[in-house]
Amino acid sequence: MPSFEIVTHVMAPPERVFDISLNMDVHAASMAGSSEEAVGGVTAGNLKLGDAVTWRARHFGIRWRLTSMISVYDRPGYFVDEQVSGPFKRWYHAHYFRP
Repeated sequence: MPSFEIVTHVMAPPERVFDISLNMDVHAASMAGSSEEAVGGVTAGNLKLGDAVTWRARHFGIRWRLTSMISVYDRPGYFVDEQVSGPFKRWYHAHYFRP
C-alpha cells in the first residue's frame, strides 16, 4: 500500500501543536486555497476522540467528499484520523508530536 511521510519542525511545545492540529478553524484557514471546507459533523472548535468531519474539496481539479473520524487520541503524543467514507480504498493519517 502506498504511503508517505512529512516531517514538520515547529518551535512550540507538543501540547500546543497537538491542540492546534485538531482545531477546525485553523485547519479551514490553512486549506482555503484548495476550497476545502467542513460541511458536516464537527465543523468548529477542537476535535476529540470519536469526532467525525465531512470535507468537501477540490484537488487537482477533482471535487470530492470525504468523511474522516478521530480514531486514536493520545494527547499530546499522537492522534489518528481515518476515512469513514470517501474516494480512497483506505486513508489512515497518523500525526505524531515530539519535543
